[in-house]
Amino acid sequence: MAEKIKQNPKQSIISCLIIAALVIIAVAIGFKQNYFTQFNADIADAANETEKAVFLTDSLFGEGFAPAAGVENYNSDNLYEKIDGKADLYLTNGFLSLQTCRFAENSSLENWAEVYFYDMGKPENAFAVYSTQKRSDAASLNWTQFGYSVSDSVYVMFGKYYVEIFLSAEDGKLLNSAESAGKRISSAVSAGKSDMPLMDVFPTENLVADSFKFISADAFGCSDLKNIFTSKYNIGDKTITVFLSTNAPAETYDKYYRFLLDNGGEELAHGLTVKNCKAVNLFGSIELFFYTDKYFAGVRGETEIENLRPIAEKLFKKISND
Repeated sequence: MAEKIKQNPKQSIISCLIIAALVIIAVAIGFKQNYFTQFNADIADAANETEKAVFLTDSLFGEGFAPAAGVENYNSDNLYEKIDGKADLYLTNGFLSLQTCRFAENSSLENWAEVYFYDMGKPENAFAVYSTQKRSDAASLNWTQFGYSVSDSVYVMFGKYYVEIFLSAEDGKLLNSAESAGKRISSAVSAGKSDMPLMDVFPTENLVADSFKFISADAFGCSDLKNIFTSKYNIGDKTITVFLSTNAPAETYDKYYRFLLDNGGEELAHGLTVKNCKAVNLFGSIELFFYTDKYFAGVRGETEIENLRPIAEKLFKKISND
């Protein structure tokens, strides 16, 4: 018969103490992890609140206004909820986030301004949205390079940010408050002038003021034509477009040429002493384009090719020396 082993009381006490110690250590570790998780979350929340405070502070419109509601936040998944019908323009141009807030006048809650603050990721994206939507009745703001107002709204672009301020009514006092608010936001998040690349490359003679634009995709209906800068020019009684891009010369040149021919274009003799140059007549619109080591560029418009040659030669000379 097997001998029954007697348990030593001292060993039992030690075992219990060890188990208790392990439990205490486990609880302490769990508490510490929870503490740091909550601490990090609090830091993140504080950072978000700081960002909101910089962009859309309660005092943004001055003492006569107050927020009518809290700040609303939107991303690429729910942008349609706020700007259904226009969301695609922003989404296809690098949209990252939108913060909005409505500010009401204290003396009359019916007078309000709603601020839309877009983070577009980089300046070219913000400029693409700004320039594409620019109104024909725009009045330029004298305190910023890219900003304008109309009777019931204000639009400003600085760096990677684009701001729209919509008003409840056409009211001069309300418009002045909105322009001041736009200036405050710009000062808070921008170090200064928002230069766009290639603006200085375009010829200045006969340039249509404020016609500079950036097209990030599907320029002139061609899916292979991306990241194109354009400007308008008055030549006689016609308006033509000059376009320019970098970092995709030969490939872009070939694809655009093929696109024009595939869609009914007829090649023309261009008469320029320019290497790597083509001219195509696409149903009355003349496309005169070329490339260098750094640039793909051209001129297009519904006019005779003789009217396009001088500006094309100036453009080619300028980018060849760059």
